[in-house]
Amino acid sequence: MRTYLPLYQQTYSFGNYKLIPIRHEDRHSIRQWRNDQIDILRQNEPLTEAQQDNYFNTVINQLFEQAQPSQLLFSFLENNKLIGYGGLVHINWEKKTAEISFLTPHERAINAEIFVSDWCNYLKQIKQIGDIDLNFNSLFTYAYNIRPLLYNALSQSGFKEKERIKNAVSIANKNYDVLIHEYIFQPISFKMADKADLMQYYTWANDQEVRENSYNQQAISLQDHSQWFETQIENTKNYFYLFLNNQQQAIGQVRISIKTNENIIGVSVDYLHRGKGFSAKMIAMASHDFMAKNKGQVIVAYIKTTNMASYQSFIKAGYILKEKTMIENNESYALTFASII
Repeated sequence: MRTYLPLYQQTYSFGNYKLIPIRHEDRHSIRQWRNDQIDILRQNEPLTEAQQDNYFNTVINQLFEQAQPSQLLFSFLENNKLIGYGGLVHINWEKKTAEISFLTPHERAINAEIFVSDWCNYLKQIKQIGDIDLNFNSLFTYAYNIRPLLYNALSQSGFKEKERIKNAVSIANKNYDVLIHEYIFQPISFKMADKADLMQYYTWANDQEVRENSYNQQAISLQDHSQWFETQIENTKNYFYLFLNNQQQAIGQVRISIKTNENIIGVSVDYLHRGKGFSAKMIAMASHDFMAKNKGQVIVAYIKTTNMASYQSFIKAGYILKEKTMIENNESYALTFASII
């Protein structure tokens, strides 16, 4: 499988659905789908086999060699069978925006139930790529107003109509509007913590939920915390990532520590900001930054099997389950993260 340079994770799964970098072998199935549904696409004439071969051999192949390609295209599978393709196109890396493209075979597109299901499951995964892996600000769709079911799927997936361009396109001698729908992410950033953040970390460390999910559940005294924090913050083998939302409010932290035999990660989210999807994004951003600075390393997360919310966040961030193990008499998951590029 070919890999995209901007992505650490290359396979995205949800239920029976899967997104993988676009495969060369799928090019003529895609060509047929495009020719069958040319009216809904910005395509002027049917594609020939030669044109499609040339496009894949030149344009598509180059995407896998670029740090910031203009598009990221994927094959969309259900139970490992190709049922569609799409991705992020017209990517603006400076503004962190992209248009979403997606197409399925004609027989799936004309079945209302399948059409909406395909779109919703596809959008769930493409939003993860835009938000967690790329930290984009927004994604949008550009579509002719001839597929009302599409707008049902977009609405179910949290997209809002941003703009309507009246009579923008003529199909079979009839004018149609173009509708642009947008999904806006909640942008976050991080800084490296310093001594001034001692009390913020103390508050997070003694949060009831944090203590329950920790291997040491004892409350931590301010004196003990202060001694530990001031020592650890100066240790170059510790990476303290403090995350902020777009209002510069502290929303949580990720710590990655370089140990003798492994690099261990831990995460906590401020109680006021839980349930907003920040955890996986924080884990991914911190992990990517650490790997960029420590190439060839592997990060390990140990999570109690009772803490399924944290487990799912790490999986969503690209971690892979290595094994089940016992940590301080607690059955735990051991997950790993490593660059595949």
